[in-house]
Amino acid sequence: MIPILPSPGLSVPQRPSCLQRIASIRACAICRRSSHFRRLSAPMSRGSRSLQDPATLVALLVLGQIVVWTLAPALSHTAPPLDVIESYMWGREWQVATFKHPALPSWVLEASYLLTGAYGWPAYLASQFFVAATFLLVFLLGRDMMGSERAAAGTLLLTGIAYYAWPTPEFNHNVAETPFWAALPFALWRAVERRSILWWAIAGAAAAGGMYAKFTTALLLATAAAWIVLDARARQALMTPGPWLGLAVFAVLIAPLMLWLVTHDFAPLKYAAHRTVQDSTGGVFGFLLNLLLNIAGMLVMLAVAGLFRRGAPIPQAAPEQQVDARARRCLLLFTAGPLVLAIVGAVISRTGLKSAWGSSMFNLIGLLALALVPGRIDARGLRRIAACAVVALTVVPIGYGLVIGLGPRFSSMATRVQWPQAEISDRIVKVWARETGRPLRIVAGDDWIAALVGLTAKDRPSILSRGETSLSPWITPDRMAAEGMLVVWDVRSKRIPASLVPIVASSRMGEEKFAWPRPGKQPPLVLGYAIVPPVR
Repeated sequence: MIPILPSPGLSVPQRPSCLQRIASIRACAICRRSSHFRRLSAPMSRGSRSLQDPATLVALLVLGQIVVWTLAPALSHTAPPLDVIESYMWGREWQVATFKHPALPSWVLEASYLLTGAYGWPAYLASQFFVAATFLLVFLLGRDMMGSERAAAGTLLLTGIAYYAWPTPEFNHNVAETPFWAALPFALWRAVERRSILWWAIAGAAAAGGMYAKFTTALLLATAAAWIVLDARARQALMTPGPWLGLAVFAVLIAPLMLWLVTHDFAPLKYAAHRTVQDSTGGVFGFLLNLLLNIAGMLVMLAVAGLFRRGAPIPQAAPEQQVDARARRCLLLFTAGPLVLAIVGAVISRTGLKSAWGSSMFNLIGLLALALVPGRIDARGLRRIAACAVVALTVVPIGYGLVIGLGPRFSSMATRVQWPQAEISDRIVKVWARETGRPLRIVAGDDWIAALVGLTAKDRPSILSRGETSLSPWITPDRMAAEGMLVVWDVRSKRIPASLVPIVASSRMGEEKFAWPRPGKQPPLVLGYAIVPPVR
């Protein structure tokens, strides 16, 4: 068993802790000692030759990623992660953005519910579709730059990066922007290399899509603009209609989001600034250390593949595998550019950086690593990297399931994904129906608990985020008066927004006690509620 313990009171999938990153590293290291790995490194039999095809390896990677990282949370969670349940609740409102972020993840999750009629597993599946799309786009770009074999190896190396494993069950804005961060460099490279006006338009659409996922995509856009100016061939393309068509596509698609920002006083940007101040304790050094820990598993995979052997002759790369200087510079700029911009911005503004914000910056780092050591990767090295990917896709999800499933036995605090969501919603909604005889239309209080109640309620209520109508424009005072409101909280913390305290004090209150789905050291869960009936 991988020795990982969940962080008390936090949603485990939100971002990998140091121990969780070490799990990914150790999973990669196992393949060095595995006898099965040594058999994989030997010449393949005729029946296994299909595995030598790089495209087949990437297809198997994509399929494996989708299957194991959909099943791991679907089989172990009893509640969706925080960001998932929040996006589910906001998705009902079909907003362009919220006070936190643009709304693309909310749209995706609402669409997944409308298609399946279910909550939970469709979110885990959607998240893996986004990760799988990232892998495919990275492979396609790598194939254009350095041939299929090293493109596949550079894609398989991503399984050694913690960002593409442990955090991915939590479909949030970091996951949602990841394929766009791969799509934009790919589309730009093809637009320039093929002199294609269509690919310029696709690049504009990818840039806009990234902005609807998360505003940190602006770092990528600045990097893309720098590449167009610095690369001679891309710079020449500015004299053609293509780049300007791409810019027009971007402007048209992004206009609703920009209008929303202006009319809502740039609320998400203020929220981001507040978060950077909150998370400034580690500083730039802490941010870089976290990033290094997240990619350490990939470095182990490179070592296993033999790319760091001292004194070993470097094989001559085949002509189709040659990586020209332009491609190396492109990969280096798109990998390092956003990171440098983020660090410079943090230093100038004297704010912090969250390690999860770097999750999309490493899509191309596997390709970059191989581009910097031409000739090192051969068929045997590719098989070694593939073996490590198999180990990572097996060991890490199993470790994830064990941490979620067995964690309550060793901790006095349950993680959010261990809460009894279905029972909480069912019982408290019945209390509302018994007390009011009306459909439940609005939930409020502690946002996490309100979302647990509202998620599977048959009337699909709206959430009053943080108790503020200014943050929840879909709820007005008139609507609250007409429909009433259910306010819920954890009795232990009694985290009730200040604006709701007077309302709760004058309402009918009660408590409900719940047992944990997997009993352990935790005391019973006691939730308080207040019934605010309609006034008309």
